[in-house]
Amino acid sequence: MKEIINKIKFNIFTYTVMYLLIFTIIKLIINACGMEFMHCVYIFSICIAILGFVAGMIQIIIKANEKSTKICVAICLVCITFFLTIFGSLYIAFLPPEHIIAEHLLKKDKKQMVGYVRSFLSTEVDYYDYYNVFFRSKYKSIVDDYGKGGFDPFEEKLGYKHEVLETRLYNKEGKIIYTHNYNIKQNVTVIDSNNNKINIDDKTNYETDINSYDTNKLPSNVPEEDILYEKNINGIKKIRVAYLESILAQRSIVRIEKTEDGGKTWLSVHDTYDNYIRINNGAEFVFIDENIGFINDPGLVGTDGENGGLRITTNGGKTFENTKIIHPRSIEERNLFIKGVPYEENGILKVKIYTINHSKEPEKTYYEFISKDKGENWEYSKIIK
Repeated sequence: MKEIINKIKFNIFTYTVMYLLIFTIIKLIINACGMEFMHCVYIFSICIAILGFVAGMIQIIIKANEKSTKICVAICLVCITFFLTIFGSLYIAFLPPEHIIAEHLLKKDKKQMVGYVRSFLSTEVDYYDYYNVFFRSKYKSIVDDYGKGGFDPFEEKLGYKHEVLETRLYNKEGKIIYTHNYNIKQNVTVIDSNNNKINIDDKTNYETDINSYDTNKLPSNVPEEDILYEKNINGIKKIRVAYLESILAQRSIVRIEKTEDGGKTWLSVHDTYDNYIRINNGAEFVFIDENIGFINDPGLVGTDGENGGLRITTNGGKTFENTKIIHPRSIEERNLFIKGVPYEENGILKVKIYTINHSKEPEKTYYEFISKDKGENWEYSKIIK
């Protein structure tokens, strides 16, 4: 046993494997703590691995007694060295350029960040919180999009400076919480920390005032014809659906907004990439309270409700999911169509649903469906005469 320990004790291979094992364990631990290694740690570890394996092979050759053993080990040494060198070189070459910056415009705490440039057909820079020369945050918090072209925006050649086209802010779950397009002029009234109104009308003002206001605040003077629905919760709290613009194929985009000061300022409530939702024209809206709301989307015209249906939100409009309408055997027709929006009657949530049968008179038959779980599932109740 002592002889085996002595052999291991002076075996370079053993030390190399132990280092890689310890490195892997530490990486798993820091990842669980929300951190990641900087590039220098990976480069150092690759160099250690290559030198350790090469030195270990040379050590075996020196200690080998038989010539045939030395030849075999030498051939293995050449092959392994070649493979590790190529692999390590490619890995290091394809590491995204790493840049440490003093602060980012959208980072309100003004801490140092580290940016990684991803460029091929387009160029983006992912920003992470910088801790020290060895560690950074595991989660990206900001992404700058420079558009088409592969380049490093931190390398300003001949005095040329690349312009950011769009900046996105992320939470720790990797979801976008705010997007700003620098090419679209802003004409928005926002509220700063002292409750003063600020007009953000161009890129310069945006950069100057970004840290003095809530970037999710929206203008209160939306044209009346663009307010598709509004619900007064308690006189101070209100929820509304605002029309933004039409898009192709009979569709529009709308935004769910909320106010907690009687309508002086409004806040977008969406938890989506684009900060709005798409609907088919003719959709109807209702909120039962400040959390539960519905969209009755009729779908595309002439498609029997294709791409439509009854959707529900249980978080005040942040996200919408499809409801489940349970089709009873007593209703022969396959398609069920929603009439209007759900409503509350005597503490019970109800909705009118109808079927179409062109061989009957009248063609439409109306039914009442009720929900026992705040609108997520709907069950047949009775026929409406």
